Amino acid sequence: MNPLAKKYQQIDEKIVLFNEEYYLGVAKIDISALTLEIREALFNHLYDFDSKDMELEIDVSEEDKGNWYLQLLVPHVLTLPEAAKRRIEQGTEQLVQHLSEKTSDLNHVRLIGDEIYDYVKRYNPDLERIA
Repeated sequence: MNPLAKKYQQIDEKIVLFNEEYYLGVAKIDISALTLEIREALFNHLYDFDSKDMELEIDVSEEDKGNWYLQLLVPHVLTLPEAAKRRIEQGTEQLVQHLSEKTSDLNHVRLIGDEIYDYVKRYNPDLERIA
């Protein structure tokens, strides 16, 4: 067992518990059709997103491929899996509403199952799955 390995536990198809720190869901946004100016405005708009239900992190590491990833996070401390699912779903609804204020035709999808694992593993090569 690698002491530096991060822990990964699947809660359901859309949510995982990452390193016993955060419940995590991931959305992928297709930004390939957006101009640089619109991308910048969208990033700032996303950065301004505020929710009592979840935290949002923006990952632009694949911007050159036309993708951004949104990490939907709920702290693990004092949160049961069912409550985390509910909070991520409510936060996602708030995020969709927030995005609709800026753009109505933004294509986004939630990662599911092994897509989430592959995404998390990119940043954590020693990822350890927990049953």
